[in-house]
Amino acid sequence: MKGLNLGRYALSSCVATALLAACGGSQPPIGAPGATPQSRAIAMHAERGGSWMLPGTSGQDLIYATNGCEGACVMSYPSGDLVSSITLSGDKEGSCSDSAGNVFITNDTQVVEYAHAGTTPIETLALPGNTALGCSVDPTTGNLAVTFNGNNVNVAIFPSATGEPTTYDAPTAVYCGYDRAGNLFLSGEKKVAELAKGHSDFELFSIVGKVGNTGQIQWDGRYITFESRTKGNIKLLRLQISGSTATVVGTTRLKSIRGNASQSWLYSGNVLVPYGNGGQFETQIGLWKYPKGGKVETRYRNFGTVSFHGVTVSVAPSR
Repeated sequence: MKGLNLGRYALSSCVATALLAACGGSQPPIGAPGATPQSRAIAMHAERGGSWMLPGTSGQDLIYATNGCEGACVMSYPSGDLVSSITLSGDKEGSCSDSAGNVFITNDTQVVEYAHAGTTPIETLALPGNTALGCSVDPTTGNLAVTFNGNNVNVAIFPSATGEPTTYDAPTAVYCGYDRAGNLFLSGEKKVAELAKGHSDFELFSIVGKVGNTGQIQWDGRYITFESRTKGNIKLLRLQISGSTATVVGTTRLKSIRGNASQSWLYSGNVLVPYGNGGQFETQIGLWKYPKGGKVETRYRNFGTVSFHGVTVSVAPSR
């Protein structure tokens, strides 16, 4: 297991508090022996405040972690080097991305879109409600689905991720995820709902098997996965839907977590999960092999008292 300590970017004067909620560990001051050029660059950005991005990052895959760095922390994937901070007010919850590397952050009454390695929103979509949580992009159409809390509606689908949405009153709606055929799935308490492509109504399925608190729902290339989030027992369930039930046909157990977890993200044979180790906050991000699971492969840690709400990976458009 490799440990990647992002606290090495925090300076002894705590000028990086605009990036992280607290300084993580003692570090050499600016200009002192051992201070890296990247540390100095990050410190200068922190002193200026606002969103920033280190040069030369657009060709890299990037991790976007919401509710950190005054909005979202952006790190290179898979190294975990901090390369950007996006300032965004509001209640930043979930995040998702599309095949072009565009990133969507659910932010209370709206969804904010950023281009890969961009720090200025390219689109802000208004929701007919609040407490936006999950989002997912349909790989067949580019439509954006968002779960939120509204007046008799809880799902919004924006055509091509623009304009006014079509809204639905789904039987359950916590997180959402499309499969490769454009069918939309929603996670709920011991159940999932599906809006089949071309249909106008959701169908509800009970999960057969032991399920913890509701988390992310996402397509893994073969199965719809359900993130089960009981404190100290975080796992991804692979579901097979038949009739009126969703049966657990496989389980990926994420060891090394003693606390809570928030919205995960599957990417390139790995799963990334923000989590805590017994404390109140999800202050670090772990990477596990998927579907192997087991012990954490890499930890991105020492974020101070920040509590990450979600994570996604933005694919470099050049790839």
